[in-house]
Amino acid sequence: MPSERRTTEEKDRQVVVSVRFPSQLLDRIQAIAAVQSTTANAVIREGMDAYVRERVASAEFRAASEAYIARAQAQVATALQEHTPGSPGRP
Repeated sequence: MPSERRTTEEKDRQVVVSVRFPSQLLDRIQAIAAVQSTTANAVIREGMDAYVRERVASAEFRAASEAYIARAQAQVATALQEHTPGSPGRP
């Protein structure tokens, strides 16, 4: 991924966040960046992109996301039942 050659449009969509790293990890990130003639930011972005793609593709994540959706649907169904006119506790 040519992360250093982003278009102006892509840069406009970037958001700055503050993240704390243990000093030893940051040293390793900076060493990778130096060896690859890039920036620590690029190394971190590429690493997080790979991590997110791997996690989302995992069976564990799929199962957890399905469970999350089921819980959310149950919560919405309960909330709608509680606020339906004529339901117990409603005029």
